[in-house]
Amino acid sequence: MNKIYTWVLEISVVVMTFSLVWFAFVYYPNIANQYKTGAVLPKKTAYAPVYAQSTGFPIETDAYRIVYEQKSQTYYVIIAGGKLDEYIFNRDNAKLAIKSALSLENLCSLNVVYTSASRLEIPEKFKDPGC
Repeated sequence: MNKIYTWVLEISVVVMTFSLVWFAFVYYPNIANQYKTGAVLPKKTAYAPVYAQSTGFPIETDAYRIVYEQKSQTYYVIIAGGKLDEYIFNRDNAKLAIKSALSLENLCSLNVVYTSASRLEIPEKFKDPGC
């Protein structure tokens, strides 16, 4: 039993040493060189950032539409996005647009209603205004 244990331990040390040498001197320099030369490009995002062109309401982009209703003093944000991650990205951009338009640090003092243009079911944890 002791000889088998010693043999397994020795084989493990040899395999680990070989793996370390291969990663350090073969794999890593090859991958680093590919990134330097541009052979491997970073993955592109599925959606591009958008920005609002005006500071007056309504603010409209391809990703969202922000409308201010003066009677109820409420901002209605209609957000595009076929998937939840796209919806959240666009919602965060819309929040930033409102903050920029009103020169505010946060939206806690405002009445803002977010809705999905594609009628996505939004989980409760993403409906939190973040105050």
